[in-house]
Amino acid sequence: MSFLDSWRRLPPLLIAAITLALAALGGAVFAFLELPAAWLAGALVAVSALALLGLPVYVPDLLRKIIFVVLGISLGAAVTPETIAGIRTWPITLALLTLSLPITMGAVMLYLRYVSKWNYRETLYASAPGALSAVLAMASDAKVDVRMVAFVQTVRVFFLIAALPGMLLAAGLSASVGAIPPSAGIHAATLNDTLIMAATGVVSALLFERLRVPGGLLIGPMLVNGFLHGSGYVQGNIPTFLLLSSFVILGAFTGTRFVGTTFAMIKRLLVDSIGAFIVALIVSVAFALLAAWFTDENIAKTIVAFAPGGLEAMTILAFMIGLDPAFVGAHHLARFVLIALCLPFVARGLFGKAAYAAALPPKRKRRSARPARKRKKR
Repeated sequence: MSFLDSWRRLPPLLIAAITLALAALGGAVFAFLELPAAWLAGALVAVSALALLGLPVYVPDLLRKIIFVVLGISLGAAVTPETIAGIRTWPITLALLTLSLPITMGAVMLYLRYVSKWNYRETLYASAPGALSAVLAMASDAKVDVRMVAFVQTVRVFFLIAALPGMLLAAGLSASVGAIPPSAGIHAATLNDTLIMAATGVVSALLFERLRVPGGLLIGPMLVNGFLHGSGYVQGNIPTFLLLSSFVILGAFTGTRFVGTTFAMIKRLLVDSIGAFIVALIVSVAFALLAAWFTDENIAKTIVAFAPGGLEAMTILAFMIGLDPAFVGAHHLARFVLIALCLPFVARGLFGKAAYAAALPPKRKRRSARPARKRKKR
């Protein structure tokens, strides 16, 4: 029996423990090298490599949900009075984000269609900058090749987490290079405040998840604890070791999206995915610079807010490199809602009802309710 077969026969919880241990090792290496967003990016790179090599990696979904609540509480703890005062510029940047959405998607669609020679329908779903879960559900209903869409979307998130912090640092737009986010330097909360943060975080997460708010497990605790910290009712943050553990788990979970990816698919789609990522990033950065020029906002903050990535990942990334997570989270939440609401109508407008014909169940022939008349014997 080969080593790979032996690994695959292990119990799921043991595979999860090995996955998280190797993810932590990857995070520690990145932290030792003083790379930006070290624990998140290092865990992501380590687990992605294992998945692409065909090794079984696994992170329980329950653990993912727990760390989203933990991270939401910590993101809320980073809210300051300056954050509240900065809300006045949000309508302008949100308007520019809305304008950037169809232009970003259109540019990526043109690239995938005329450079990569994709079919039209796949280009639409692969071009959506975020809202991965909603996009994959709609792509599945439309009977397009979901694997192609998922690969492009996953590669984009991978590069944003692994490379964007370094790109901002190289451009002199972000000063955070430590393994611990600057916002985590807030003193640890007292036991009483910690209990308040935990209780409100769990209740708000369950409520937002029940209401089906996008990213509710993260957004609910962030909003409630942001209000508590912004008003001065609660002070302090969660312990640093818990925060870093959450980054490792999130990176590992994101890396497991590459499970089942074959080398043939990598060879076929990697160049297309990188090209689509570059096109989306160029358009997003252009609008982010425009937003920063109009509002006098921090350029790094607008770039991460406009970056074509997922809601949870980009909000947490902003927190890790010392940017305003409330600003970034609000913009990615707005884009998630826009994509989820508008994409079905855009697909129908571009491709017509035929785009969904294959997804509909076949119609049964109607049988007459009246019994057939018996022929009279002559």
